[in-house]
Amino acid sequence: MKLFFRTLAIVMTALFAVYMVGCGGDDPEPTPDAAFVSAEPASGDLAANGSVKVTFDNNPGAVEASAGTVSGTGKSRTITAPADGFPIGALALNLTWENGGADGHTLNYTVVAADETAPEVTASSPKDGAEGVDPADVFEDGIEVTFSEPVTGDLMLMDGDDDVGWTSATDGDTITLTGNAGQELSNETEYEVAGTVKDGAGNEADVSITFTTKAKE
Repeated sequence: MKLFFRTLAIVMTALFAVYMVGCGGDDPEPTPDAAFVSAEPASGDLAANGSVKVTFDNNPGAVEASAGTVSGTGKSRTITAPADGFPIGALALNLTWENGGADGHTLNYTVVAADETAPEVTASSPKDGAEGVDPADVFEDGIEVTFSEPVTGDLMLMDGDDDVGWTSATDGDTITLTGNAGQELSNETEYEVAGTVKDGAGNEADVSITFTTKAKE
C-alpha cells in the first residue's frame, strides 16, 4: 500500500509539472515593443559620408535601414554611409526594427557633399591657457568643452602623464568632465584636457586644453 501511494505521488508530481509547462509557467517575459524616439540629425542636410544616430524607448532588436550600415546595441543605433556615400540629393531613410517596428519610421534628409572638415573647439570652461584657476570651483562645476559640431569620443583630465580619472560624458557638441570624491585638484598645478574626438563623418580632431590652478591661500 505504501508503495502504491508513493508511486501515485510521483505520477501526480510529474503530471503537475507537465501542466505548468503547458500553461506557460516557465515562459520568459515577452520582449517589449520599441518605439522610435529621436534621430541626430533629425532632418535637414546630411553629409554624403555622414551618419545618423537613432534612439528608441526600448531595445529595438535587429534594425534595418534602406541605405547605409546599421550598428550599435541597447536603445541606440548608428546608420553610417555606404562606402561610396549616401547619394547626393533627397534621401528618405526608412527604418524598420525587430521589436514592434514592422511599420517602420522614415527620416528625410538632403544629402550634400562629403564633410572633410574636422571638428574644432569653440569654447571651454576653464578657458585654454587660463591661470590662477580655483581648483575647488573646477571640481564643483566640472569642465565643459564645446565643439563646432556634434562629436563622439571621450576626453581625459591629465596631471602630467597621469590620468586624473574624471568621468567624460558627450552630449551633441559638448563634452563634460566630472570629478568624483578623492579626485580633487591641487593648487599650483597645470592640468591638461586631452583626447581625440570625431564628427559624424569620421573626421578626427586632437584636443589639448591647459589651465593652471592658483596658489593655496
